[in-house]
Amino acid sequence: MNEILQDTLDKIYDALVPDIWKRGSWAAATLGFWFTELIDRNSQFNDWCFKGRPPSFWIAGFFNPQGFLTAMRQEVSRAHKGWALDQVVLFNDVTSKMKEDVATAPNEGVYVYGLYLDGAGWDRRNSKLMESINKVLYTLIPIVHIYAINGPPKIANLLYSGSRTYLIMFS
Repeated sequence: MNEILQDTLDKIYDALVPDIWKRGSWAAATLGFWFTELIDRNSQFNDWCFKGRPPSFWIAGFFNPQGFLTAMRQEVSRAHKGWALDQVVLFNDVTSKMKEDVATAPNEGVYVYGLYLDGAGWDRRNSKLMESINKVLYTLIPIVHIYAINGPPKIANLLYSGSRTYLIMFS
């Protein structure tokens, strides 16, 4: 038995993700979490391939979420005659819906779920950030509608000037 195979078996025995698997996949704390994400990712892509476009996407289930959003920008720019891809800017709105509440896709753009706030809470009634609840590290936020508009990239730089910026973590 070679060293790589022995290391792989040892990691599996210890319920850890083998190093050789990590090279071609995503980070996970334990083997159980890794397999859960594998099943969830497979389910999302399988449903998309065989049942058609889903009403919402688990953004963390993509190996390259930025590539997914770029593809969405391309889709929108092709749908609108005269829109140049380099002029299409992404915007988002946090909705009040959760994943279970979404039955149809938006007319334009995509709904994404699986985003968490770190160190902040989310007020679903007023659709705004709030102080985090004591002893709650991460807060799941509702469905986010990501869409594109035709405009100069300068617009995106002005959105957050003078305001607090919070980190959104993918799960």
